[in-house]
Amino acid sequence: MQQIHYIIGGHPFTINLKEGDAADLLPSMEPFKADSIDEPLFTITVDNSIIPSWQGKKVGLFPCPSATFEVYRRESGEYQVLILSEQEIPCAFLQSDADYRNFTITTRGNDGLVRFGLNNSLMLIYTMCTAAHNTLLIHSSTVENGGKAYMFLGKSGQGKSTHSDLWVKHIAGSTLINDDNPIIRISPDGTATAYGSPWSGKRPIYKNVQYPVGGFAAIEQSKENSIRRESIPVAFGILLSSTSTMKFDKEIHMHICGTISKVLASTPIHTLYCRPDAEAAQISSSTLGV
Repeated sequence: MQQIHYIIGGHPFTINLKEGDAADLLPSMEPFKADSIDEPLFTITVDNSIIPSWQGKKVGLFPCPSATFEVYRRESGEYQVLILSEQEIPCAFLQSDADYRNFTITTRGNDGLVRFGLNNSLMLIYTMCTAAHNTLLIHSSTVENGGKAYMFLGKSGQGKSTHSDLWVKHIAGSTLINDDNPIIRISPDGTATAYGSPWSGKRPIYKNVQYPVGGFAAIEQSKENSIRRESIPVAFGILLSSTSTMKFDKEIHMHICGTISKVLASTPIHTLYCRPDAEAAQISSSTLGV
């Protein structure tokens, strides 16, 4: 069995692989490997000899842009989740214990499906286990400039990645640090810190870095460039809709909402109505204080 330790967003965890190689199955995780850790927040065992058995009550079917999660929960609290690919092919089955400390994952299919199933399982487990630790997994394209992270939010297709690229091209000193799912964690002093992650969508930007959050801009396409600071209620809705959550689990969802409130206590959210041009990048960067 291969045992690998990782630290992502400051959270240590361990994966035990009964077969296969981590570098091949989880290549995006390589920058986050650790030689050792004191105590894992959670432990995952990947064991393809397990025969999936649905023993809980079905909580619901939750389609996401790239995957579908069929969620079950037993009376004693354990979750069971079947993960289906974009083509609705079952590729992973995960089970938790009641304390969300130990998980097993069983994968099926070709190499591509196995990697897809493992990555989506890891994202779900990470969200579940870190929610109580002031941590959010954010759907965002994020750049670093001047030692701070600037996070662009919005629905798919609105131009988050395009706006990041405009910063890199036109705003001196800007570097892309994640293009899909960076992490935010509230530090003990109340600072919101952005971390790179192994989940970056279609572009392989897997950077093990961290920076204080400098600002947020929700991207909306428009014929004219303008920017507006949002009220706290509107900002809360924007950030919640951009955060991976588990609405079927009330406790986890409440932890996530509490962390969002802490983020907004120190960092406002702006909506950027924009064209895909240099002026839009200049307006957003000057407003966010770059």
